[in-house]
Amino acid sequence: MSINAPSFTRFLTKAEQLSESLAILSDEAVYSGSLISCNLRKESISCRRYRDGDWTDLDLRRVFSWGWPDSVVIKQVMINGTPINGEKQTVNFDPSGDNDLLSIEVSDGVYTVWIYGDLTGKYWVSS
Repeated sequence: MSINAPSFTRFLTKAEQLSESLAILSDEAVYSGSLISCNLRKESISCRRYRDGDWTDLDLRRVFSWGWPDSVVIKQVMINGTPINGEKQTVNFDPSGDNDLLSIEVSDGVYTVWIYGDLTGKYWVSS
């Protein structure tokens, strides 16, 4: 049991990092007064910002200092309880702070957890 515990702890830390990234993106939408639309792929995230009638790429390195966690993949995304399918799964962060209910299942091939987000932009990990 002690051999597996550190591996789960490392995986959980990576999942929490993703959860924190979503919270930061939600906050960024509010602080910047712009819609942020992110494409969640199996092993990456890319975002664009809509402000003043124009879409621009969002440099995520300026928003948070870490990249996509190694060996973590998205298995499923649900928005307001509805599964979102396809290679690109779009999640929006509204400048008003009103967000959709978000559920993201992530795995490292051994462990699986869910990241949840509420209507106010708070995110947490639940195993």
